[in-house]
Amino acid sequence: MAKKASQFIFRKDYEKWLLKQGVNSVGAYCPQDKYKCNGKDYLYLDLIGVFAIEDERLYVNALFEEWKAEIDKKNNLKTTLNRLSYLQKYRQFVETIVYGKKRLSKEDNEILNEIRNDLSSVRNSINNSQNPKVDGMDSLIEYIKEEKFVKLAIESSYFFSPDLVVERFEEIKEYICQQKVVDPAFDKYDIKYLPARYSSKEDAEDGVHEPVVEEGKVYFKLQNAAQRLCVIYQEGARGKNKECGGNTCGGGNGNARVCQLIKDRTGYDLGTTTNKKHFRNFIISHIWGHAIDPRYFTNLWNIVIVPAWANHLLDKDEKGTLASTFKATIQKIITELYDFNNIDWASIQMTPPSYNNKEVISGRYQINIIDHKSGNAPLGKIWKKPVSI
Repeated sequence: MAKKASQFIFRKDYEKWLLKQGVNSVGAYCPQDKYKCNGKDYLYLDLIGVFAIEDERLYVNALFEEWKAEIDKKNNLKTTLNRLSYLQKYRQFVETIVYGKKRLSKEDNEILNEIRNDLSSVRNSINNSQNPKVDGMDSLIEYIKEEKFVKLAIESSYFFSPDLVVERFEEIKEYICQQKVVDPAFDKYDIKYLPARYSSKEDAEDGVHEPVVEEGKVYFKLQNAAQRLCVIYQEGARGKNKECGGNTCGGGNGNARVCQLIKDRTGYDLGTTTNKKHFRNFIISHIWGHAIDPRYFTNLWNIVIVPAWANHLLDKDEKGTLASTFKATIQKIITELYDFNNIDWASIQMTPPSYNNKEVISGRYQINIIDHKSGNAPLGKIWKKPVSI
């Protein structure tokens, strides 16, 4: 039996709620973690409860983030996971019980009145340490733990077979190394050059798109490199970059060339009208981004078909959040699935893409694999492959 915690606001309500949730050792779910502000210590349980009474959701969310960050600093993995589960339970309690609560017990009123006068200084402290925000994923995570969300999102996504990945990598490698002017994947579409996505805000880390009007071509050049790496076809650039010249720039939705590649190799149509799409409510996601870089844009190790409800998280560049955990985990799975250690990255003048191993959720994942269409079959086989990380 865990040691009984001291009184905090809504303790009795919380314990009754925990018992209804099937939690017997309720004391363990009442951690005494404290938030320090202007030389005073406040229980997170108290501050969060009081801000919830005041209907200040921004500061409730901010305190949960501060609390989670404190827990994450613990070195003991078991302790960290236990405390995060306690935090998650209290978050559910606050959402379902505390917001809108009108009647308080005498004890709870005393705690409320004691803390209420200090809320201004706590707000200032939080404002100085972070930008308080409301996260649209909170309501989902209240009912599905982070680990389950990440597992569900990954196991609902679709990856490409290692053979398809190798085939496409070799085509890009051949194009760059032998300075070819025809990309085999798009020759039938009368597009000669290696595709990349147009961006008006090019990131220097991705290299530079260098238009040469006289030639009617756009070259891709690495940052600080003297030589041009390859000629590229800029997807979605028509009418935006008038320096492209000729037919170098194309229209489309920004992923038209990726859709064409996938349909050509697998038969699955992702770029047609809604009624004809083989995948609905899915989005083509570039897991490491860098879509303006032709080495990333149509390389299939960088592309996963992700459920729409999870895809937007992969666009975020964060640390210590659900988004960063999801991204790191799916990146780790990709490195294992395609054995990044045996890919000749130097041949296309890049280093292996990295990920934050500290944020990876280890486990065994059943991955959906889309294979090459074979023979007269209109569609490639989709099969499951277990990947342990």
